[in-house]
Amino acid sequence: MAGGVTYFPLDVHLEDKVRLIEAEFGLTGFAVVVKLYQKIYGELGYYCEWTKEVALLFGQEVGLGGNAVSEIVSAAVRRGIFHAPLYEKYHILTSLGIQKRYFEIVSRRKAVDVKREYLLFDVAQKYKNVHILAGNVDIFSENADISEQRKEKERKTTTAVVVDENVRAIVAKLESCWCKTVSPYTVEVLYGYLDTMELPVILRAIELSDEQGIRKVSYVKGILQKWQLEGVHKLGDIVETVRKGAERRWRELG
Repeated sequence: MAGGVTYFPLDVHLEDKVRLIEAEFGLTGFAVVVKLYQKIYGELGYYCEWTKEVALLFGQEVGLGGNAVSEIVSAAVRRGIFHAPLYEKYHILTSLGIQKRYFEIVSRRKAVDVKREYLLFDVAQKYKNVHILAGNVDIFSENADISEQRKEKERKTTTAVVVDENVRAIVAKLESCWCKTVSPYTVEVLYGYLDTMELPVILRAIELSDEQGIRKVSYVKGILQKWQLEGVHKLGDIVETVRKGAERRWRELG
């Protein structure tokens, strides 16, 4: 996953510029734009490189030729879905919206390394965990007017775009147990426990939060942290932990 994320929001009511891509290229155009979002968020998080070689490989991945994909990308840049100056100067795909969503999602990480020349707003001022890598280009002066003029739009209803089967399972369990749409931060936190635990253990912790009526990510974290200390890695370990706990209580009573 590197600097990327496993989960990101996609507006249900898409902007006209995305709808125009669909009008021009059909559902294929829309699908390519969403796949590009997945590539950006899932790999580096706030941008992706876009060269002829990348276009060829991406085209093969989505079942299109490199030329067809490049045509859609060019139209997306022209319509403002991706930032044209950075595309032309550095051959990358990004946008102000992508960057704002990404840095909000990873705001709880300990540290996030970013390239100054690719940024479209002063991210370090808002997020203290951002570490700007040394670079010889400062584009804030070029984009200051853009950042000032763009106002925050009304909050829109969002739906989750999932890029990992484990994430899909966590989202499904959370929404089933908590009966609400979950935030990317919640999913990101719980996904992190997959480094030391199997998926069913995380799903069981979510179920326990529902059974106790405490539907908060902090409560689920507390359960998982306790299990980590007890050496729980798979679902069967939970039963063993309960058994040992019961035996310990009997000994204390005796």
